[in-house]
This record gives sequence, C-alpha cells and structure tokens, in this order.
Amino acid sequence: MNIISLITFRYIRGSRAFGLLSLKSRLSFIVMAVGVSLLIVVLSIFNGFQKQVKESLWNGGPHVTIENNYGTGEIKNYEKVISVLLENEELKKRIVTIQGNITSHGLLQNNNTFVPIMIRAIPVEDTKSLMQNEIPNFPRLEYYNRESINTINSNNTVVIGKEMFNLYGFHLGRAITIAVPSGSFNVTRGVELNVNNFEIVGLFKTGYYNYDSKFVYLSLPVAQKFFKLNNSVNQLTLKVKSLDELEYVKELILDTIREIDFNKKIESSGNYFIVKTIAEEQANFLAALRMEKTIISNIVFLFIILAALGMVATVYSLVRSKRKSIGILKALGLPSSSILLIFTLNSMIIGLLSSVIGGIIGVYYANNLETIINGLSETINFFGPIFYKSSWRNIELVPKDIYYFDHLPVDIDISFIFMVTTASTILSGLAGYFPARWAANLDPVETIKND
Repeated sequence: MNIISLITFRYIRGSRAFGLLSLKSRLSFIVMAVGVSLLIVVLSIFNGFQKQVKESLWNGGPHVTIENNYGTGEIKNYEKVISVLLENEELKKRIVTIQGNITSHGLLQNNNTFVPIMIRAIPVEDTKSLMQNEIPNFPRLEYYNRESINTINSNNTVVIGKEMFNLYGFHLGRAITIAVPSGSFNVTRGVELNVNNFEIVGLFKTGYYNYDSKFVYLSLPVAQKFFKLNNSVNQLTLKVKSLDELEYVKELILDTIREIDFNKKIESSGNYFIVKTIAEEQANFLAALRMEKTIISNIVFLFIILAALGMVATVYSLVRSKRKSIGILKALGLPSSSILLIFTLNSMIIGLLSSVIGGIIGVYYANNLETIINGLSETINFFGPIFYKSSWRNIELVPKDIYYFDHLPVDIDISFIFMVTTASTILSGLAGYFPARWAANLDPVETIKND
C-alpha cells in the first residue's frame, strides 16, 4: 500500500515546476471546484427562498380561511360557527387559533392618487399582547406608538407594513385616507365608497415584500364600523400548528360544514362556505420556485458531469504519458489491481480536493452573496452614468418587487454539501476507473519495447 500511495501522489503532483497538481490535472480540478461551488450557491439561495416563504406565510397571515360565497359574503353569527367547528376534537387539537376577520380590498390616498391595498381586521383583545407580539394572526410589530396603540379598539388607528411606510414616506402619527366599498353593486349607482382617515400607530414586518408593502391592519370593532358590517365578519381564519397538515385541516373543516344539521347548529341559513389554504393561494409562486430550483440544479449538475468527463481525459492522458512506467512496474511484479487502484485513486483524490475547495468557496460566497451583489450594483451604478450620462437609470440586481423579499435569503444545508462533495468524489472515481482499467490491462513487454 505504501508504494501505491507514493506513486499515486507522485502522479498527482506532476513535475516540481507546476507545484501541487500537474498541469493536466489543474483544468479538471478547477472545473469540478467551480461546479460544486455553483451548485451549493444555487441550492442555498433556493432553499433560502423556500424557507423564507414558509416563515413569512407562517408569521404573516392566516393559514386557512373560511368565506361565505353567497350574497355579500357576510358571515353572521360567526361566533356560533366557530363554536360548532371547535366541537370537532381532531380539528381543535391541530389549530392554534380560530377567529372572525375582515379582509377586503381598499384604496389608499397617496398625494392626488389612490393606490390599491389589502385591509385586514382582527380582534385585539389585549393591547399588551399586541405590543409583545403574542397575537397569532397579527404580524410582528417593529415600531409602535405606545399611547396611540392602546386605543386601537376605539379610535381610527391603523398598523401598516414597514415597506409601505418607506414606499410612501409615511411616519408614525400621520393621518392617512382609506376608501373601501360599501354594500352591493348597483347598476344605476355603481359601488358606494366609505372614506375615512386613520392614524398610523405602528409598523409590522414579515420579510415578505409583497405583504409588507400592500397590507394594513385594523382592529375588528373599528373595521366593523368602517365596513358597516354590524358585528359580522366576511372571513373566518385559522392558524394551524403545522403547515404540513393544511390539507388535513381543510378536510376536517369541510366534513363539519357538510353535516346535515350544520345550518341548524349555527342558527343561520343561506350560507355557502368555501375553504382555502394559504398554500393554495400561493400555489403558483411556490410551484414556480420549485420548478426554477429543479431546472437550475440540473443545469449546474450537468456542469459537474462535464468536469467528470474532463477527468476521464485527464487520467487517459496521464496513462498514455506513463505507459513506460506502467510497463516497468508490472515487469517488477506490481499486480494489475494495484495499477487500477493507482489511477482510480488519482482521479478520486483530485475530485475530493476540488469538492472540498469548491464547497468552502460555495459556502463563503453564499454567506456573503447579498454583500457581493450590492457591491456589484453600486459599482455598475457608479460607472453607468459615466458612459450613458443622462439616459442611465440605476439598476437593482435583485428587485424586491419581483422576488418579494426585502433581503436575499440564503439557507446553507450542511447535509446537502456533504452529499454534493461525496457525489463529486464518486463521480471522479468512476471517471478515472475506465482509463485506469485500460492501464491495468497493458502488456508490460509490448509497452517497454514500444516506448
């Protein structure tokens, strides 16, 4: 084994002029290392996106919503509906909370224009719990005015997203004008609007840009007056203990709603309840994210396959250059299995080194990716006006309004990195096996005589 190790490392090192790796091994080493680092960076970004989406959906809004798809959508006796649903023990032990909400489109006045927003109103039983972020359906507060937020159930106050706050240049204590539809549509007069002023008393942040820039939150009593719903709601919302059980929770709710005596229990008729999960509402975005992850991962993995094919050429070239040495070794009694092991180990060790170096580079690059991209954006925006002068518009390499997040999420999975480096090493070994097998089958007499 000592002679095998000595010869293997001697062939890896090459001539002293080239240092650690021979010139023939360097290209394969570089390509394999780049492929591994690219795969780690790409998968870390997409894992981060998926993790951030789940966390934002978990923290931001309700997980399951129940709506009345009949008439104006008003849910009367909603507290009765909640009590009937909680009679299902299987459902009760799988949810954190269930409550009546109001969710509606609205218009926010910004200077001389109105911009579309989403309004959500939930019951705030204790303002202390609100300030300590202990209300499940309320997103996490970043800033708030302590005195004003204590009046959230009685005064016209509103909590908005931090991105909306920055987008329109608002400040705490400012009065904003919101308009919402009132009543049902009429052919002659169209839709009536309720318009009112609200004071901004707090800012929330989920990390999901599309949510933080579009939603505003009110307390349920204030919203009922604003929407003129007379102690009714237009939505029942649930928070579940595990997002993996969303579909099962939905089925439990549907089973309860479909019971023959359900309307009798809730003392109300003329209802047509539909149930939606947050995974269904965000299905297109999540599916697009999974598809992008799969396609790009396959493309980068093909890059690693290409590096493995390059390893075949490297080992084959090494075998051709060492034909005479192979013949002498076999003539001295070194078995064919040892020759096979020498050249297979040669490619595996190069693959292992490139995988480890590529993994380290990939982890470093992934951890500092946002800083690198921001620096690159600043560099481009610095030199852009020099070449394009007045026609230049500053660019943003990762636009928030496209990717929805206020930062670039990265999630590095150590087990995945181990799997990638192991797979790359095995691929390198397989790539070196076939040229090594040819080397092991060389005839020593013919090799020495011809070379």
